Amino acid sequence: MTGLDTGRIDPRIVRVITALALTVSLIVMVALPAAYLVSARVAITATLQARAGSAANVMTEFVTRNPDAWVYENARILGRLTPFTEAEAPKHWRVLDGAGRPVATIGRPAAKPAIAVRHPIYDSGVVAGSVEISRSINDVVGWTAFLAVIGMALAGASFVLLRSLPLRLLAESMERLDRLQAQERDRVAQLAQASKLAQLGELATGMAHELNQPLTAITLAAQNALKQLERGALDPPALAGRLDRILQMARRASTVIDHMRIFGRMGGEASGPVPLAAAVRGARDLLAFKLERHRVRVVEDLPLDLPSVVGQAVPLEQVMVNLIANACDAYGPAPEATDAPPRIIAIAATAADGWVRLAVRDEAGGIPPDILPRIFAPFFTTKPVGEGTGLGLSISYGIINDMGGTLAADSADGSTTFIISLPVAPAAGTAAAPAG
Repeated sequence: MTGLDTGRIDPRIVRVITALALTVSLIVMVALPAAYLVSARVAITATLQARAGSAANVMTEFVTRNPDAWVYENARILGRLTPFTEAEAPKHWRVLDGAGRPVATIGRPAAKPAIAVRHPIYDSGVVAGSVEISRSINDVVGWTAFLAVIGMALAGASFVLLRSLPLRLLAESMERLDRLQAQERDRVAQLAQASKLAQLGELATGMAHELNQPLTAITLAAQNALKQLERGALDPPALAGRLDRILQMARRASTVIDHMRIFGRMGGEASGPVPLAAAVRGARDLLAFKLERHRVRVVEDLPLDLPSVVGQAVPLEQVMVNLIANACDAYGPAPEATDAPPRIIAIAATAADGWVRLAVRDEAGGIPPDILPRIFAPFFTTKPVGEGTGLGLSISYGIINDMGGTLAADSADGSTTFIISLPVAPAAGTAAAPAG
């Protein structure tokens, strides 16, 4: 087994697993020799008691027949006890009188440590003496020591196994979880990019309109300058004005294209201070044609001293595009009547307690209560087939969550409000606090 790296595991978990492994190992080390010692003592004691009982029964019969002189019948006593002795298991036998004095002895005294049992000898129901058997348990002690050594080896092996295996499995599980989370982040990024490209497809008509205006102006300025050249009546100030007009319109077209290119590029932007007002303006510019077509007006209430938030500029602009475009779609096509009520998307921001709160509100009829809890679920949409992917709000929720903030929705009385809460970016030169 390779070295175990527990650096990523909570030290408290490591301590608990180590303590459990040590406890089990100590139990294994003590239990094996202790179980053998106890069981061996019980078995030996039971055997000795059985043999002492049998011998005492024989001696009781002998004493009953000769109650007064039995203590002097040493030879006859030895003859009666001889059948109970075993050469393969040496024991020390003694027959004692009522005062505990030895009457007869068989075998050598048992070496310490030893087990000794006594069984009474009766004479007409009265204890007249006893039979004592003792046996050395040196062999049991030797086997117990041998098993203790084996128990120590097993305890060491079990400690290593019981500690390393759970920690290794936990470390591998954490690695697999990291890989799955990385794969999930990749999938979310791909879905976000797909949603962004889908938005760009929806904005293509508006971008064509935005580009058509500077291109038309460039064309007219160039045609007028060309006519002057053909007539031979050069007017340097007028020509310089037309060339300046061409340059301004080219820059305007370049700005629109650059904005689209930046908005459509793949993620990977590092977190940093992001002005919310810039994200709102960028989203409004991208959706200018859509807002004009739906006859919707964006009303902003963004304080000039509004602090920047921690996040990424392009993903935050994508969230604003989603929220403003959804509000615009909720209003539906532009009304034909010129005196129709104004269609407004109100965007307001406040800062307090280290957080910036941005609210996007529309008056397009609200969201039904049974639908509101599901609006952030992936692929959930109330738009007709072919007009929505069901990913916009889900991806927006994930983007804000990854930035350490929250995205919530509230709907009542025909009004829907989406609330973005993001941590304030730290001032230059100070460390960023962890997002709540």
